[in-house]
Formats: sequence, structure tokens, C-alpha cells
Amino acid sequence: MTAHILVIDNDEALVQKLEPALVEEGFRIEHTSAGLNAIRSVLLEQPDVVILGLAALDADWQFCRRLITFLDAPLLLLLDTNNELDLVQGLELGADDCMRKPILTLELIARVRALLRRSTSRPSWRGRSYFVDQGLVIDLTRREVWLDDRPVALTPTEFKFLSCLTAHVGEVLSHERLMLHVWGTECPGWRDAIKLYIHHLRQKLEQDPSQPQRIMTRRGRGYVFQRLAQGELERLIPRHLL
Repeated sequence: MTAHILVIDNDEALVQKLEPALVEEGFRIEHTSAGLNAIRSVLLEQPDVVILGLAALDADWQFCRRLITFLDAPLLLLLDTNNELDLVQGLELGADDCMRKPILTLELIARVRALLRRSTSRPSWRGRSYFVDQGLVIDLTRREVWLDDRPVALTPTEFKFLSCLTAHVGEVLSHERLMLHVWGTECPGWRDAIKLYIHHLRQKLEQDPSQPQRIMTRRGRGYVFQRLAQGELERLIPRHLL
């Protein structure tokens, strides 16, 4: 099968140079700019290798982190930088390979082929389950939480509460139901414990914990998790991953 290469780069001159060479090697090439369109292509087209051009600015690194969250393919970074440490940062972030611009086309092709050879042993995120809402990303399989591209450290019990709430978005969950999900049985002081854990989650996930927007109290009934956005990205992700 023809390998599908997704090139995400705003450098049109570089893309015009690389695309004919990659096509000549038998690859199917798709090009897009960084942003929502790139994530859309990753989710819907499922490329075999992603080539991402970065200027090594803070905004570029933030986009790279968000992209990696959904990436199910090897990532090759093309960095427009003179700083060797940017190559290290790219690899530490999760890229499979890094190159600095200007790019030698033959070297890039060789690196793409090497990534394709190694990609057969990569784990697939499609065996994982996600919840996504605006800047909040929850990897329910790896039990990892990110907020605005920054990792959020949750205790195992906090994660149980959060996973239960997000599994029933918009539905009021009673104290008893939360208790059974987290502890499986009644335990002394469980009502006060639930309030404490909800407080901790708000401190970590809400912009203003005193005025929560996600984890809402329904007095006398329980708690409900409300989405902050129903944006295009959320609609792009298959329902069973939300």
C-alpha cells in the first residue's frame, strides 16, 4: 500500500520543494497548515507519517503537544532553529525524529522510510479512550489529564471521580452513585469525602474554583459535569472516544 504522508508546515517554499520528491518516491502527500485543519486531517485521514515544521516558538511547541495527543503515526519535526537544544526538546516532547532546516531532501526521505519501518510496532491510540472538552484532554486509558497543554496531577481517587463525571456529561450524579463508583461500598464519612474530592478537582481544573464552570453542584441532588464547548474538534473525534 502507498504510504500516506501528512506535511504540516506554513513554509510554502519548502513544501513545494519536498512534495515532488516524496511523490516520486511513491508516497501519497497531503499538506496543511498548523491548526485545527491539521488535527482534522490526523483524525480523519490517519496518515502513516506526519512531518511537522516548527519555528521553535512557544505557540509552535503548544500546537505540537496538542497534535501528539491525537497522533497515531510517527512524527518527524522540521525545526527552523540554530539551537541544538530545540532538537532535544522535540524528542523529549514525543517526536520520533527531528531535523533542522534547511532540509536535505534525500536525508528526509531516508528518515521517513526509517520511521515507516519502525511504525509497525507502535501502539495505537485507537485502542485508547479520550474525553476532550476545550482545553481539557483526558486519556482514560493511560489515566493522564492535560489542561491547556499542561499535565494535571490527579490522585487515583480524584481520577475515579473525574472519569465517572465525564462518562455522564450533563447528567446529575447523586452522592450515592459517586460513592459506589469510587469505593464500591459505603464507608464512614463518605459524604464529606465526596465534597472534599470535588473541591480538589475544582482547584485543579476550574479557572475560578469559587465559580466552577465544569463541575457543577445541584443542591440536594448531586454533581454534574458540563462541557465548556461543543467545538469542531470535539465533533471530529469519534463518539466512543469522547
